[in-house]
Amino acid sequence: MPRLIDDIRSIGKVTKPFCVARNKIDIWARHALALSKILDDDLPVIKIDNVAEYFYSGTDQEYWDLTQHFPNLAPPFELAWFEHKMPKVIKSSECGETKIGELMPHGRIGVLLMAGEAGNFKGEGIPEGTRWGVALEMFIDYDDDTGGIQAPHGTIFLAIDAEGRLLHTPSMQTFCAPGQEEMMKSFISWANPTLLAISFMHCKNVKTIDEQVPKPLAKKYHAKTGKWPVRYKTIEIRPLKEILRREGRSDSQGLQKALHICRGHFRDYREGPGLFGKYHQLVWTPATVRGTTKKEKEKPKAREYEVKL
Repeated sequence: MPRLIDDIRSIGKVTKPFCVARNKIDIWARHALALSKILDDDLPVIKIDNVAEYFYSGTDQEYWDLTQHFPNLAPPFELAWFEHKMPKVIKSSECGETKIGELMPHGRIGVLLMAGEAGNFKGEGIPEGTRWGVALEMFIDYDDDTGGIQAPHGTIFLAIDAEGRLLHTPSMQTFCAPGQEEMMKSFISWANPTLLAISFMHCKNVKTIDEQVPKPLAKKYHAKTGKWPVRYKTIEIRPLKEILRREGRSDSQGLQKALHICRGHFRDYREGPGLFGKYHQLVWTPATVRGTTKKEKEKPKAREYEVKL
């Protein structure tokens, strides 16, 4: 099945979201055109269906703190695309189960990530200690009669420090009419699977695997659209899920108690003798993941998973 980004590329345009104010349509159209050109470039494509399934259905945790539950949001790329299917079921300790799959059985979400180091971008209110500025753009296929993929909804801004910590409450610049700001804030939560995937990508032994569309399907898609489907990567988290279920009891205690991601950090070897006495550079020391049980709290054991990009 073609990716969401394939469909956007083949159509060559996106649909105006319901929230765009009439007096901002021209601004929205210019922004949408600029993003369409970015998506036509060669950029990493990460398929995160399994991360989204785990986020929405693998735990009933209702409340998420971006500073606590997503401990490393350092952007893995300057430019990347993350996408996943809408969840079949959203489990919540507060609201029970919501069978969203019955409403949007083929719904999909795409997030375009654009990142830059401090000094390469300007803006007001940038927190002190910002190492990276991250902008996220949301693309949503609601699988309804709107006749297209709706985007952009608005730009989500994140300020990240050198250790991958979020420094402020995310903000969102939208095209909506006055009075819709609170509703648009809820859209930020649809980016959570992407943010969780980024945290996983910094952990050892959480692997990213190169995938390709089978040649017969690729040729059929090319004959129909004139474009080749994208090559993409998936994030392998099944070993992590098993450890969290077995030793962290994530199925009964929730993700918050089961999952603890130790923060990765940079080691600075630019001064002095350097790494191994010759490499003068910054080295990223990846995070580790461990299931937390009562015994492990007394005597921690790191369960490590490696990322290969």
